[in-house]
Amino acid sequence: MEHRISNARFSFGVITASSTRTKETDTSGHRVQEILKAAGHSVGYYEVVKDDIEAIRASVLQAIIGADAVIVTGGTGITSRDVTIEAVSGISRRELTGFAHVFAILSYSRIGTSAALSRSTAFDVAGKPVFCLPGSPGAAALGTEEIIVREIDHFIHELRR
Repeated sequence: MEHRISNARFSFGVITASSTRTKETDTSGHRVQEILKAAGHSVGYYEVVKDDIEAIRASVLQAIIGADAVIVTGGTGITSRDVTIEAVSGISRRELTGFAHVFAILSYSRIGTSAALSRSTAFDVAGKPVFCLPGSPGAAALGTEEIIVREIDHFIHELRR
């Protein structure tokens, strides 16, 4: 039996972790915001931060103050610059590993075995979901449209229990 809060609308924080993008050139962050708004949600916080553990943590903690959930794009790969997972895991209560599994399945169906290079996942930070998505526009849109928008009410309901 599926449990959902019908027609629920939530406020999101959107953060892009990138040492090369700016708010003007951040296609992924803009696409995520468009998807959220089209689904009836609001975005009350948006920032582009450098690939730096402390900068990412500070931005997530700032975003979560006024948001029901946060999406971080970028920094989920396997290069030495990719530190989003380390940043968010250090301030989380626990990892929401089911998100990673579903994202991997969806990603594999679109891009094949390259999906294995992503560490995308979600965390419980202060009782709110923080989703960590790849920085590519297609992958960020995939996670937002196919998982987050469809299940956000369920994530929030369960984390508030």
